[in-house]
Amino acid sequence: MATDIRDIIKATDAYNLHAHTQYCDGRDTMDAIAAAAQEAGMRYFAFTPHSPLPIVSPCNMDMDKVGEYYARTDKLRELYNGKMELLRSFEVDYLGPDFGPHIDWFQKAPLDFRLGSVHFVPNQEGIWFDCDGRFERFAGYVKDAYKGDLRYVVEKYFEQVLTMIERGGFDLLGHFDKIAGNASEAWPELEDEGWYEALVDDVVSHVASTDVVVEINTKAYADKGRFYPAERWWGKLIAAGVPIAFDSDAHWASKIEAGRAEAMEKFAQLKKKY
Repeated sequence: MATDIRDIIKATDAYNLHAHTQYCDGRDTMDAIAAAAQEAGMRYFAFTPHSPLPIVSPCNMDMDKVGEYYARTDKLRELYNGKMELLRSFEVDYLGPDFGPHIDWFQKAPLDFRLGSVHFVPNQEGIWFDCDGRFERFAGYVKDAYKGDLRYVVEKYFEQVLTMIERGGFDLLGHFDKIAGNASEAWPELEDEGWYEALVDDVVSHVASTDVVVEINTKAYADKGRFYPAERWWGKLIAAGVPIAFDSDAHWASKIEAGRAEAMEKFAQLKKKY
């Protein structure tokens, strides 16, 4: 089973390839999310629960729920047949050579495509911590788990992204600079630093040599006025000819379209300059 998401993003803007439901940290059921997607006029809509992990994470799907998730997707596909195409995926983290989108389990799973994202960063002792979520928790991790070394956290995050790209096995790269959301609260000038821009450049050059689609994640636009990757880097993606998807990363049925129209308009205006 496979779907070329590059064909979808070329054919229509009526899609969303990143959403979460009750099977991970989403706040609504698959049924409610699907109904909202159809009401919003989606032609293609993907479920992308945070996949099961080999480490403890309350935000990720339990392995014993995978079969139930597959079955519910099949039922909803029947329900919306001819009205909207529902896609089945996982959002998969890269946790080193033994776990990521590239491993056999995900390659053999009955998925339409694979979304690769980084949320976890190992500390200096190799212990993994989720660097997404609330800033207060992140700040505590930096102080206690990462020995106060914020630059280490940022550089290690991007190392994970780059290695995941090199390993391959996925079709869509999710919010590749998401670490900046929390890190820039602690270091407001972070994204102005030359070394930080060099990390972004590495991601763009790596992904440009693949067939991977890069996501512009619009989830935080309404609350924080920013996208992932940040607008300041979009010109690099355009210049590199990287295919772009605009996804809301919805965790609520009411957020299916959150920020997508604004991102697409801003991107279209910028692209006219290239």
